[in-house]
Amino acid sequence: MSIVDKYLRRINRLRISITDLCNLRCIYCRPESGLDLSKHKDILTYEEIVTVVRHAVKLGIKSFRLTGGEPLFRKNIEYLLQMLGNVQGIEDLAMTTNGIYLKNYAKMLKEIGLFRLNISLDSLDEAKFEEITRGGKLRDVLDGIEEVLHLGFKNTKINVVAMKGINDDEFGEFARLTLERDLEVRFIEYMAMNKENLASGDKYIPMADIIDIIERNNELISLPPPMLGSGAAKTYKIRGAMGKLGFVSAVSQPFCNSCNRLRLTSDGKLRSCLLSGGEIDLKTILRNNPTEQQLTDAFLRAANLKPSVHSGKGHVVMHQVGG
Repeated sequence: MSIVDKYLRRINRLRISITDLCNLRCIYCRPESGLDLSKHKDILTYEEIVTVVRHAVKLGIKSFRLTGGEPLFRKNIEYLLQMLGNVQGIEDLAMTTNGIYLKNYAKMLKEIGLFRLNISLDSLDEAKFEEITRGGKLRDVLDGIEEVLHLGFKNTKINVVAMKGINDDEFGEFARLTLERDLEVRFIEYMAMNKENLASGDKYIPMADIIDIIERNNELISLPPPMLGSGAAKTYKIRGAMGKLGFVSAVSQPFCNSCNRLRLTSDGKLRSCLLSGGEIDLKTILRNNPTEQQLTDAFLRAANLKPSVHSGKGHVVMHQVGG
C-alpha cells in the first residue's frame, strides 16, 4: 500500500520530533524568555514512536528523520535507535542535530546503523555562534563534524540558516568547507516564524541573493538531485570541490508541489505540513489500543489535509515540530 494525497503527491517520508527539549536556544527557534515545554507524559514514548514507524513502513513510507528540539538531548536515545534498526523496510534513517554532543555520540550512531546526519551550523565565528545559539560552543560542533567524517558517514549535510546582517558575510567561507570535505553545505532561507509573512523581518534573504553572493568568488555547477535524501534542495558544486552545496528556498520558491512528507510532533500530532493544512491527534489513537485500520486512517486523513501550497505564514512552534 502507498499513500497518495488529493493532489496526487506520493507520501514516502516522515519527520519525527522526539523531544521539544534542546541544549541551545537559537534566536530563530526559541524566544529569549523561554518556552512552555510539554510534560513528560505528553511526549510520545519510544515504543509509541516505533509503533508509528512500523505502520508507516507498511504504508510505503521508507525514509525517516529524527529531529527535536535536539534529539541527542533525550535520554537513552540509543534504545530508540536500536529498536528502529530492527524495523524491516526502512530504507533511510537520518537525524538532524545541532552537533554539540556529536563527538561523543557519533560512533554509537554509526554502529547502530544511522544512515545520515544533518548538522545545524549557522556561523563559523566563535563569538557569533555563541550569540546565535545563546551559549553554544563552536568547537564542539566542529569537532563533531570531523568525527562524523572520520567514521565514514556519507551524505552528511551542514544546515545554514541564512540571515541578513548576521551570517551573510560568511556564505563564501561556508561554501569553501566543501572544497576538501565530503559534505553538502545547505543554505536555508530564514523564515520569520510567528509573523504574518514568512519573508517579513530584517533577516530574510531570498535564495537568488545567497547564490549571487557565493558566485562572486566561485564557479558553481548545477547538479541533478540524488535519488535518496534529496529533499527540497537545489544542488550545485564549486568546480573541483569534493563536496557540494544545497539551496532550500521554502519562502521565495515554495516546493509544495513535490512535497512528499508528513511530520510527527513530539507530543504526537501527525502534521500534514510544517506551516498549514492541519494535523491528526495520533497520540490519543495510539493510547487507546488502536487497530491497524485506525492507524492507516490517521495517516490517510493527515495526507489529505496537505494543502496544495503552504499558507506563507509562520505560526508554528518550531521546537515541537522539528526542523
